[in-house]
Amino acid sequence: MGFSDIITATGTDPLIPTEQSTEIIKSTREASLALTLGRRLPNLARGSRTLKVEDTMASVYMVDGPSGTTAPGLKQTTDTSWRDVVLTAEELAVVVVIGQNQLDDAMVPIWPEVKEQIAAKMAKAIDEAVTVGTVGGVAVWSSWPTGGIRTHAVNAGNTVAFPTGVDLYADLLGASGIFSLIEADGFEVNGVVGAISMQAQLRDCRDGMGNPIFHKDPSSGKLADLYGAPCYFPKNAAMSATTGLILGDWSQLVYSVRQDLTYTIATEGVISDAAGNIVVNLFQQDAVAIRAVMRLGIALPNPVNMTQETTASRSPFGVVTI
Repeated sequence: MGFSDIITATGTDPLIPTEQSTEIIKSTREASLALTLGRRLPNLARGSRTLKVEDTMASVYMVDGPSGTTAPGLKQTTDTSWRDVVLTAEELAVVVVIGQNQLDDAMVPIWPEVKEQIAAKMAKAIDEAVTVGTVGGVAVWSSWPTGGIRTHAVNAGNTVAFPTGVDLYADLLGASGIFSLIEADGFEVNGVVGAISMQAQLRDCRDGMGNPIFHKDPSSGKLADLYGAPCYFPKNAAMSATTGLILGDWSQLVYSVRQDLTYTIATEGVISDAAGNIVVNLFQQDAVAIRAVMRLGIALPNPVNMTQETTASRSPFGVVTI
């Protein structure tokens, strides 16, 4: 993909012939899992918003008086502090160009199909950015969590590796398992996210009695769960098997929208590449372009809590690596 990508007649030929079904066979589109599980804050009125996050907590001490007297002892002092976390709206966008003749001759409306594909790809891009800190292999903006949730968890030491060919129970639920590491930081696991292929790893998990701890019944319509925590396996390829499993308290992922996904259709203007070269002149070449734009900010505030007051070793998430 790049600046010179244009929907050509060849690309739309399957939509144009007569004597064929008007049904388009396509995969199921999914909304962004990160935006579904994360906590949405009020929309941004400007390009950024500063969140005040608790960084240290006040302490309380016993007061000792002199033995055998009623004179009060000295009361100790304490301090508390906050830090700023800036939620910055960054832009995800794409332009799709198609010839007017292809639009006119297609046997089905093309724009609804294109919009649906863009929305699905936008969801994938957001999920990639949130979980692994990249979009299409390129690192996200510095205003978003560097390396995504995965790096945040690893830096806090909340990571275990699946062994090969042995019971996996201890790595998940044992005293040193990933659930325990997250709980030691003061958070509860309320969601497990991984690639579809990770289900094969989870099906091997048994407790001490040999009972499976990963439960999935497709006929019930309910989500699979791991020790009661709902499991999500997005089909948008935002996560791969090498990403492993990401577990944690997803309410600690916050985001705010500056501009919802919007579409603009144009029949005049030029499309240029990064060097300024004109790729297509819409008016002169009888082409139509649709531009899709979304702006939002994402953050992992990681506030101090009663259980773990050391920021560097605290994360609401954990990772099980392969």
